[in-house]
Amino acid sequence: MTMMRLACVNCHGSTGHGGPVFMTGQAVQAADITWPALTETQQPQYTDDTVKRAITQGLDPSGAPLDDVMPRWSMSPQDLDDLVAYLRTLR
Repeated sequence: MTMMRLACVNCHGSTGHGGPVFMTGQAVQAADITWPALTETQQPQYTDDTVKRAITQGLDPSGAPLDDVMPRWSMSPQDLDDLVAYLRTLR
């Protein structure tokens, strides 16, 4: 994904609240990835492990595929841990 110069912030924004994003002439609704949105309002709720699975495999907490526009990232275990720790700070 680095070749495409994409980062989480490109779609989810610097606050993680998401919103409309325009890609290839289409409007896509980027999800709110703040920790309360993932773990309190999302049903079923995300856990650390299911957040990591969403990032790397594109699956939601119930195992259903996320939209194809969500990149599937290849990250080291430490990078995933660091990313989850960061997501926990987003409110």
